[in-house]
Amino acid sequence: MTPKDQKIADHQINHESSIITSDSNKDLKKRIQDISQQVLKRN
Repeated sequence: MTPKDQKIADHQINHESSIITSDSNKDLKKRIQDISQQVLKRN
C-alpha cells in the first residue's frame, strides 16, 4: 500500500511525475497479466 500512497503524493507535488507513474502502472499491469498467465499454465 505504501507505493500507492507515494504515487498519490507525487501527483500532488508534480503533475509530470503522475504522468510517468501512470505509464509505469500500464507496464506493471502487463507484467502482472503475463505472470498470472504463467501461473495458470503451471496449474
